Amino acid sequence: MQACKRQQECEGTMLLFHLPSCGATTKVPEILGVLTGGRMRTPLLTGVLALCVLASPAFAQSTITSMSASKIPDVDAPCRIPFEKLKDVKTNSPFPMSAAINENEKLPQNIRNRYIVADFNTADENGVCKGVREHLSRVDQLSEFPRLRKIAAERNVEFTSLANEKVVTLTKSEEKLEDIEALAIELEDLKNYVEQVQRFQTDHIVKARVYNGWCVGQTLNFCEIQNGTPKLVYRFITSSSRWQQRPNNNYYAPINVIAKRNWSSDRRYTPADAKRDERMNGGHSHIAMFENGGSPIEMPNFLHFLPDKGYIGERANGIHQIAGGLDSGGTFGAPVSLGCVRLSKYQAKLARWWTPRQAKFFIYLETDGYKNYGDAKTAKAKGYINPPPVDIAGPRRQETQNFTLFSLFR
Repeated sequence: MQACKRQQECEGTMLLFHLPSCGATTKVPEILGVLTGGRMRTPLLTGVLALCVLASPAFAQSTITSMSASKIPDVDAPCRIPFEKLKDVKTNSPFPMSAAINENEKLPQNIRNRYIVADFNTADENGVCKGVREHLSRVDQLSEFPRLRKIAAERNVEFTSLANEKVVTLTKSEEKLEDIEALAIELEDLKNYVEQVQRFQTDHIVKARVYNGWCVGQTLNFCEIQNGTPKLVYRFITSSSRWQQRPNNNYYAPINVIAKRNWSSDRRYTPADAKRDERMNGGHSHIAMFENGGSPIEMPNFLHFLPDKGYIGERANGIHQIAGGLDSGGTFGAPVSLGCVRLSKYQAKLARWWTPRQAKFFIYLETDGYKNYGDAKTAKAKGYINPPPVDIAGPRRQETQNFTLFSLFR
């Protein structure tokens, strides 16, 4: 631990450190002096604090946390937003839970029950910037793997090590053919996850309420209805449109559908990926490019979303990995994009792998909660400051054989 060279690097009472990617059960060491409800638990860190914990070079990506970043005691609460807070413009009431179900009846029920909830409010009901704590369920907890999970428990082995096994070594002689076939699919999916997603894994992010002047709090929540109850699988930090949004301005529809699942240039699209896409209701190896005034930029793992039938909203946006896969300028968690919904590199690949085509995508924002700047001392959100308009000429969208070209989204 050493003092920061410049006060602005820490933005007040802030620490820089990593959290292991082991899901919601991870606890921050007490020695780091994490605040709960604004009070410091560790007496070692008192007074005005501007310290950084230097992360080990072994970690792949720096993450940022404030000792006053908000906690979410009810981890599944974001998944209930569509059914408790988000108003359907047609009824002026929250959506029924049935609205979250994928309309493709041929999909397995656990895949049909998957949906995404964007909470684009950076400030809470008291006008305080929320901060972000990512949540990642372990791969063995996913609903894809009931049989492999049981086998790993019986053998007392690390779950992902089963990806090195063959079906014949995992089955018992008395098992039914349909069970063996189902196990083979689980094994294929696990191998695909290990080869195409896990190798990009980084530590999950915990980020300050206010960082470099930005009011932080935007999240994407990947949910699944299990036994009739909405459950959180992943919560990722994100960024949406840099221009002020209101529920009634119709830029983001309240309910959308994932229309296309695109790929990224840093991975080879394999036959195993094609099989996984078939099970996830479709996907392909196309790469989406942002037109950018004639200088195209890749938008890796682009999940193109469209307003659901009967709703109004922009039709050229998508969920995708930020260019370069890094939190440039510390802006992640605040509304800074041109309209798309940004994710980090690993998170974008995981989102693409986990999310089926035609999954419902709910977007929740309130006028008083959609803020871009905050006060580092008080964590209070400031009045919204719109950036100047961007003028980029070009077609709205062009299709080519190998990639899709998108222009500025408004």
